[in-house]
Amino acid sequence: MDHKQIVVVLGMHRSGTSAITRGLKVLGVELGSKLLSPEVGINDKGFWEDIDVTAFNDEFLKELGHDWHSLTPIMPHELHSQIAQNRKLRAVEILRNKLSGIDCFGVKDPRMARLLPFWQSVFAELNLKVSYVVAFRNPKSVTHFVGQT
Repeated sequence: MDHKQIVVVLGMHRSGTSAITRGLKVLGVELGSKLLSPEVGINDKGFWEDIDVTAFNDEFLKELGHDWHSLTPIMPHELHSQIAQNRKLRAVEILRNKLSGIDCFGVKDPRMARLLPFWQSVFAELNLKVSYVVAFRNPKSVTHFVGQT
């Protein structure tokens, strides 16, 4: 995995992460071929989220007793628990497969921000060069949209 790079887009739902990730794709960052489908009225142009990474994060959160929309903090000891250690091998395998045959993979999943210390240990295990793009949007804009759905 030497010389392989991952670009991680971090941000809250409805904060512009999809637009940023689509921009990265246009610039040549590979996002993979298994992306979540667009949803009319929610994200018409696409979420640009890898299905395998998103499913992994959902399952991991559930195993830890959390959910993607929960406000309960994930404590550091949870991300170093036996559950996390058991999941790490699968996370390494997912990224190894995603990076097979390419030099730079981009990943975006709002759950990633909550699980970032875990994922950073995975990136280190794979000796990846990591870049982060953080989306900031006025929270009023984010909550305004959420309130309309």
